[in-house]
Amino acid sequence: MNIGVTYNPYNKENERIISELSDEIDFIEIKNLELSLLRSKKDILDKFSMKSMHVQYLSKQENPTTLNLVSDEKKEIISDKNSDLYKAFDFLDPFVISFHTGFSSKEVGTKGIDNHNYAIGEILSEKEVFKSITNSLRIITRMLRERGYKGKILIENLDYHPTGAYEYICKPYFISKVAENTNCGVLVDLAHTIISAHSFGMDVIDFVEKIGIDRIYEIHVNSPLYKDGEWYDINEPFYFSEEAKRVLEHIIKREKAKVLNIECDKEIIEQLEACIEVRGTKDG
Repeated sequence: MNIGVTYNPYNKENERIISELSDEIDFIEIKNLELSLLRSKKDILDKFSMKSMHVQYLSKQENPTTLNLVSDEKKEIISDKNSDLYKAFDFLDPFVISFHTGFSSKEVGTKGIDNHNYAIGEILSEKEVFKSITNSLRIITRMLRERGYKGKILIENLDYHPTGAYEYICKPYFISKVAENTNCGVLVDLAHTIISAHSFGMDVIDFVEKIGIDRIYEIHVNSPLYKDGEWYDINEPFYFSEEAKRVLEHIIKREKAKVLNIECDKEIIEQLEACIEVRGTKDG
């Protein structure tokens, strides 16, 4: 099982630690895919033979946070072999690539301290959302395979908020159905899992089991912030949350996930040591 860290080029401390730990980290995950920025960081990126690519920050929407697989603009981006998406892919040559599942509205904005999304305009039906997401993933898969990519393509579970943007898409059955229909693997984000499970009144272990443990290839290792009775998708170290630790240990012991990615800028060294320790429990 490979352990990596999300690379944040705008956080100098993150950049320093990742550079110093290049011999101890198996890979880095890149979320900011602006090509000019990536090229300017080539000396750091070249320290890692393995890189994962998490597709965000390509959208032109209001306060963009992700490429919305349900939006109209996605048709241009994912269908154009010369788009920034595929240029970044060529530059990084990732061993795994992941996408947010998509939203229940074609247009979304962001709000709150965690920049969670809200629907702008119509909330689509579940049938429309499913069709749009699966069609988008098929296009992406075809485009990547035509480029010679043989690695895994993953969808990430999101954190439910009652804003119109997250209808259907955070439910375990929906994530499982999309993965099965598109032959994609699943990236389980611990913070997203905890927030959605609490929103739906589910136990966190039951939540990931209903997605399907066999589908889970990667884990975003983090935990959410709980403040004044509200959950926020602000990535904290996973060991701040007993539920995050429980889910992580449960998945690892099932020996299905292949990739752990630390998606939190705080206490990176301590998190790396803790992940190595938890990874070792599968043999215990």
